[in-house]
Parts: sequence; structure tokens; C-alpha cells
Amino acid sequence: MIITDNLVILNLPKTGSSFVRKVVKDIFLKRKNNKFFAKVLNKLGIKSIGYKEIMAQHHSRHNYKDQHGFYDQIPDEDKNKKILSVVRDPYLRLESIYKFKWWVSYPPLEQEELYSNFPNFPDLTLEQYLEMQIIFNEKMKKKYNIDKDVVIGNQSIQFISFFFKNHKKVLADLNNEYIINGLYKDDMCNVSLISNENLNEELISFLSKNGFQKEELNFILNHKKVNVTNSDIKESLINKKLISFVNENDWILIKILSDLGFDYKNKYL
Repeated sequence: MIITDNLVILNLPKTGSSFVRKVVKDIFLKRKNNKFFAKVLNKLGIKSIGYKEIMAQHHSRHNYKDQHGFYDQIPDEDKNKKILSVVRDPYLRLESIYKFKWWVSYPPLEQEELYSNFPNFPDLTLEQYLEMQIIFNEKMKKKYNIDKDVVIGNQSIQFISFFFKNHKKVLADLNNEYIINGLYKDDMCNVSLISNENLNEELISFLSKNGFQKEELNFILNHKKVNVTNSDIKESLINKKLISFVNENDWILIKILSDLGFDYKNKYL
């Protein structure tokens, strides 16, 4: 995560949040190298021209830290700051996760279980990958003591882990009515979410309202993408199987995003 004087950026994987981190870091680098601009910012009451980056414990890998920190990993003294993150179409995000193949280097299953279920690993078809995800989902449910009758996928678990104030308690107490009736809203942190689909423009709009000068945001419109998935698979993999998988396993995420104004499900009706 990135922390500035008045802002925390949480980096939800494969949404475009790496782009946000890169942009903000670039802006601070330019400020640092521009003494005149630093003086102007100081006159405007913007005291710091720096930021801190915190590497946090990964949610599913032991003794592994990365930039993907949760809300409850934000230092207490910074939790009162505005929080920014990015959301993405869950169907396209799942496709991207499959194509990115981080799971090849860091399999979600132990070796014996992995090869007994998928002897052709890592050459998994999309359908096999989804089967592997179902097994992993059950492991995550046990880790967080989620009731066995609650249907929840990894994208939903990850979203709750990132943006809920006490995600372990929320997951352990989770039931369908809690989501359907909107009771979860009291437990979610106050986060500003911008969409991957309109990332550059929404990022400029947000930053311009939160201590960044319009002059230093102009480069964002033409900034190249960051951490792009390079895959041998060029065609779209959004098919009925993937759509059904997301609708069934990540209905919780679909419902929360819809409540927040991000209605992705209707794209695939």
C-alpha cells in the first residue's frame, strides 16, 4: 500500500491499482526533483513531497509479503485518511488472473493435492483452473471459519479481506442475510472506489480533489498501462462456464459492487 499525508492507496490485485500506485509515485518523484514546485506546494499548505510504501503479509501465502495490504494492515495513525482503491469487472478479472498465471509459480494447493487432482499442472485449461479454484475456495473457507453452507468464492473473500474493518470476524460470522439485507455496510471501511473501465479519468478527478494539482496530473491521460497481463492466449475466455462460475461463487461480490453502483452482472445477461 501507498500512504501519503492525506491518502492511503490499497492495491487490490489485477484491477489496475498498480497503475494508481505507479502514477502517485511518479508524481512524488517529480515533486522531489522540482524544488520550485515543492515551494509552490508548501505555500499551498502541502507540506510533504514524499510517501511511504508498506509491504504487508499476503493473505494466503505463509511468510510472503507484497504490496497488497488490507484495511486492517493500515497503521492505526493512518486509518483516518481517505482510502482509494480500484474495482474491476469480476468476470474479466477472473479471466485476467487465469491468463496472468501467478498461480503457476505460486500454486494455491499443496503439491500432492495439486498433482493428484491435476496431473497436467501447470497446463490447465480454464475449466480445470476453475475446478482448482473451487478446491481452493473450500480451503479459504476453513481458514476463515466460514460456515460450510455459505457459498463464497475467492474474489469475494479477498474483497471482504481488503475493505472490511474486522474481516476475520465478518467472514467467520457470515451468512446470506447479512449480505442480502445490506447489513455488511456498517462493517465496510470508508473507501473511495474508482473503476478500471474508466481508470485514468476517474483517477485524475479523485486526485485533483485530494491535494494534487491539475498541472501535475496531465500526464495520466497518456500514461501507459502497468503490470499488464502478457499471455499467449489472445482470445476472450468469457464464456458461459466462467460467467456461471462467477455468478454462483462470487454472488456476494457481485451484490456488494452492485450496491456501490458497479453493476457488472447485467453485462452478461
